[in-house]
Amino acid sequence: MHATVGLPRSLLFHKYHVLWETFFGALDVETVTSPQSNRAILARGIELAVDETCVPVKLFLGHVDALRDKADYILVPRIVTLAKDETACVKFLGAYDVARNSVPGIRLLEYNVDVKNGIRQRPELCRVGETFEPNRRKVRRAYDHAASEHLRYTARLDEQQEEVLARPGMKVLVVGHAYNLYDEMLGKPIVDFLGKNGVEVVSSEFHDTAKARTLAKLVSKDIPWTYNKELLGALESYRERVDGIIFLVTFPCGPDSLMTELCMRRVKGTPSIMLVLDELQSEAGLRTRLESFIDLIEAGKRRAAVDGAR
Repeated sequence: MHATVGLPRSLLFHKYHVLWETFFGALDVETVTSPQSNRAILARGIELAVDETCVPVKLFLGHVDALRDKADYILVPRIVTLAKDETACVKFLGAYDVARNSVPGIRLLEYNVDVKNGIRQRPELCRVGETFEPNRRKVRRAYDHAASEHLRYTARLDEQQEEVLARPGMKVLVVGHAYNLYDEMLGKPIVDFLGKNGVEVVSSEFHDTAKARTLAKLVSKDIPWTYNKELLGALESYRERVDGIIFLVTFPCGPDSLMTELCMRRVKGTPSIMLVLDELQSEAGLRTRLESFIDLIEAGKRRAAVDGAR
């Protein structure tokens, strides 16, 4: 019987699922993904988490629990640093330990990434692969193949972004982490609502990390959090090519709140709105705010058209 590895559909899954699925598939290891986020998963995560935990981690714990008895192992990476002068958010540093101590009856697989201290993803994920395949050469080949597929996938996402930007119509940039943007309980209802109302959505997923870091410095030279720097880079890359900007923040995320405040000061003149999501959010309230935001953009475009005709 083949081994199975569970992938919680939360946090870094939305960035690295192609890498992980391809890697384990090449080693003849089946991956099992938790269901899309729903009220039951969130409710279970709330039960397992302490009150002060942010919404994405509550969802993460619910997804880990949903994989209990569904897989032999559950993969939870520990991301500390991805560059020497940066750090990851504390939830990525502590996700493994939080899951291990909060969800009973699970077997976890973890790998560490701490570039500042010389610990990189390739050897760490290969170490995990050797749990299932003793042939180290085969494991390294599996990783290299998976990394290539990951790059191909992200390149296609960037191409799709350019296709969206090239189309006519109202365009709105939604600035938020992938684990918020693509989650069924958090960002996806917002993206879907915008699409149903004729708005082309531009995602803040920006995969040229070197360029993102350079652009982020135009907003702040001091923010240390890697994934927030990527959002700042996306903002700088896209902000003059869209009609409005939505900042998507989950309660009570301090880094995102600081980043959003810096960004909103920089984009004065472009319609923008901050949406703070928590487990008590009202879809009706969100729809009302989004409808008003769309109306605001349309009114601004009408005024610009009248001024241009004078």
